[in-house]
Amino acid sequence: MTPVLDSLRARCAAALPHPDAALMHALGDQTLTWVIRHLDTLPRQPLGRPASRRDLEALLSRPPSEEGRSLPAVLDEFEHVVSTHAVRTNHPRFLAFVPGAPSYLSVLGELLCAGTNFFAGVWLEAAGPAQVELVVLDWFKHFLGSPAEARGVLTGGGSEANLTALVVAREQYPVADRGRLMLYVTEQRHWSIDRAAMVIGILPGQIRPVPADEHYRLSLPALRARVAQDRRAGLVPWVVVANAGATNTGAVDPLPALADFCQRERLWFHVDAAYGWAAVLSAEGAQQLAGIGRADSLTLDPHKWFAQTFDAGCVLIRRGELLPRTFAMRPEYMQDVEPATDEVNFADHGIALTRRFRALKIWLSVEVLGLRWFRALVEHCLALAELGQALLLATGRFEILSPPQLSIVCFRYLP
Repeated sequence: MTPVLDSLRARCAAALPHPDAALMHALGDQTLTWVIRHLDTLPRQPLGRPASRRDLEALLSRPPSEEGRSLPAVLDEFEHVVSTHAVRTNHPRFLAFVPGAPSYLSVLGELLCAGTNFFAGVWLEAAGPAQVELVVLDWFKHFLGSPAEARGVLTGGGSEANLTALVVAREQYPVADRGRLMLYVTEQRHWSIDRAAMVIGILPGQIRPVPADEHYRLSLPALRARVAQDRRAGLVPWVVVANAGATNTGAVDPLPALADFCQRERLWFHVDAAYGWAAVLSAEGAQQLAGIGRADSLTLDPHKWFAQTFDAGCVLIRRGELLPRTFAMRPEYMQDVEPATDEVNFADHGIALTRRFRALKIWLSVEVLGLRWFRALVEHCLALAELGQALLLATGRFEILSPPQLSIVCFRYLP
């Protein structure tokens, strides 16, 4: 066996080529210089232009280089081919959809996250990162008025957060009853709710769309009628999903009244606040989102109105113990990671086992910028929506279809 062992040792003796500190500095400086120039010149750049698949195939499709290319050459191609054909959602003239406009501190937090590459799934491997995530979740709970016993987990976005919440809500019912569970959604819902329902086996016939009122908010009388009708039919009213910042209009459903109704009817109350949640930092927004902390589950996306890079979502569950009760599993390869009673394995709180240290960029940016900066961001956006409506009306050429709700105003051009 000695010749075999000697051969294997020889094959494994030398490490793969890796840049030394000087080269890492050089490569890093080139990349960070590009990022800073990109952000600094953003207002003067075009929004980004589309391209056909055929055009981009001609520009980019080729076999990988066996020996590699220089970083400046690849960065140049990235700038003039890849980046050119991507919309800058943080551009000052980007007015469509719900954008992502991260602070530079969040960008640096993302760099630290990638540079350290900590595994943020279990306490044993990353106690410090887990504690930072607990701190960030406590901040969110405080902002939103969720109870101390609530727990949460940072996710890849609102779609994963909505899915996580519905899985927890479903697990409160025996398998035999799940075919009769009824899910009540506003007509103005985000369609990730329907996708989540599909993933967990809720059939289309188990989803009850509820009409919206003239302000695009879920109609409580219509909801009340549908729940009563389903109970009479022997079905099981299950979850009500409300908006706190609808994607189309910014509408906030009547959260206090819905919370009262769900409590009386023993329904799970989920609030999709992926876009609008940060409004609670302002006095005006907090008034509009009053009652949000009474939700059984909450979805929020820091990568929308909280100046974080993609991706950063979050789900909060009011009865926090339900998260590990739903998701914790201990196969053989996880037998040594059981947390102590005061520790948290975030892999036990959601779908993903392998998790990035998403909390780092949120923690870093809040600690450095201060909460006042984020509050000013929200207040600035609320004022921009009011200004936008005033400018549109001043022209006499536009019709306001939905006046400002949070930071969204809907309009159309009148030829």
